[in-house]
Amino acid sequence: MSLSGTDGVFPSGLAIVGELLAREDLTIQGNFDGQITMPDHHLSIGAGSSVKGKIVARAVTIGGMLDGSILARERIELMSTAIVRAHLTTAKIMLADGATFQGTIDPERTEAAMAVARFREKRTGDQKT
Repeated sequence: MSLSGTDGVFPSGLAIVGELLAREDLTIQGNFDGQITMPDHHLSIGAGSSVKGKIVARAVTIGGMLDGSILARERIELMSTAIVRAHLTTAKIMLADGATFQGTIDPERTEAAMAVARFREKRTGDQKT
């Protein structure tokens, strides 16, 4: 699935399994299981939503549940309602009072990991055309 244009929203009744490439900011209110790639954009995971898998984004804000890994070039924010079990690679992280986090944080490898993610995205895009 690929999104482009205005900011996208996955409504609360939607459940998707697969790979998502977004070229805009995105808010997930439902459930997603798979890989989300949006290295130049912001991903919001709403309270009451659930994401399982790998995320590559410019920034990620989590209000719901996440199980997997996140690579965010700028920052990751865990809101008070967040329940996260993941490996996080980012330069900045913010955990609000009440947020639940279990996992690891790697602030050192963000730029190198983003370069690899962009290369893989370009290679995958070239193979599909």
